Amino acid sequence: MYILRKSVVVFKYLFLVLVFVDIHHGFNKKISIMILLFLFSTVIMINDYVRNKILNKNSKYKYVSLVFTICGAAVLKYFVRGLGASGYIFFSLAELFGVKGKLLKIFFLIHGTSFFIVSILNIGIPNTIDKLSNVGMSIVSYFAVASIIYSIKMIQVEKEETKQLNEKLKLANIKLQEYSLRVEDLTISKERRRVAQELHDSLGHSLMALTMHLEFAKKVIDSKPDKVKVVLEKSEKIAKDSVNDLRKAVNALKEEREIEHLNEAIKNLIDNFEIAGGVKINFNEDMSMDNLDINIKNSIYKTIREALTNSIKHGKSTEININMIKSNEGINLIISNNGVGCDKIIKSNGLNGIENRIGLLNGRVSYFSGKNSGFSIEANIPI
Repeated sequence: MYILRKSVVVFKYLFLVLVFVDIHHGFNKKISIMILLFLFSTVIMINDYVRNKILNKNSKYKYVSLVFTICGAAVLKYFVRGLGASGYIFFSLAELFGVKGKLLKIFFLIHGTSFFIVSILNIGIPNTIDKLSNVGMSIVSYFAVASIIYSIKMIQVEKEETKQLNEKLKLANIKLQEYSLRVEDLTISKERRRVAQELHDSLGHSLMALTMHLEFAKKVIDSKPDKVKVVLEKSEKIAKDSVNDLRKAVNALKEEREIEHLNEAIKNLIDNFEIAGGVKINFNEDMSMDNLDINIKNSIYKTIREALTNSIKHGKSTEININMIKSNEGINLIISNNGVGCDKIIKSNGLNGIENRIGLLNGRVSYFSGKNSGFSIEANIPI
């Protein structure tokens, strides 16, 4: 969408340049009129720049500026005959379709009226078949161009809505992961029944509501790209799985989950985080890791889980690499991403939790980052 907007701006100013050329070509023998038209065109150009770059989106002056552009373009079309002025008058339509409510009707009426008045003035009173035909062609061409611009605008809006939906689904998936982790990490004590009821009342209802919303979304966006549908189906599955996990937890909360098959657990974790191509996670599978001590496997799993959550939620990463290397000295775990990074690392509860878990195994953790250089976690665990 950004590229499309830039292209529209480029073509808009290109047509203004053509207006200057047409003014010079048509009025080079009438210097005073040529200078006035040059000045008037320059004022319109400055007005457009101020409206698009300086004025606030909801400023009333922005609407005044848009009206000035519409009327100014009509004046240019009347005095300056040529492709430049004829094309430039349509560019304000693109902005016009961004206005909502009654204002859209008012602006469209102003634009259409200006166009038709100038067309009739240029063609003359339609008292002959030729003139009447020219007026008719002018009307048809106006609505044809308006329809094309409106269609392009609606496609832009749909793409933006799809993008926002993807972002919401990503955040929803991360929250699901976080909620699932809370259930997974609960240590059972004397408050078992109270915690189970609390989880059922809050997490259970929230996840069920999310499932219903995603099912509804899946029904109404069949016309959207297939990728979005895949996202919805995957998110729906994650939500239902989380509800099933919750019911199991409520029925019988057990001790902290133990990771038996580390590689399989990590791949399942990755599958839940990979949404519609929004993030790519590379993982080098090593089956020998499944033979490690249960405490080491649990710590590795939780470290990867925390790193994935932070990479997507805070780092805005699109690619994450997970490397596990086993040697005689120990395990070397490196998790890196291509996110925004930071110049100064401020340790959150999640990073402190990683250090504490690895520290209990006599291991050590290092962090590497830089602005726009991603973020890396390296953990070394002796075996």
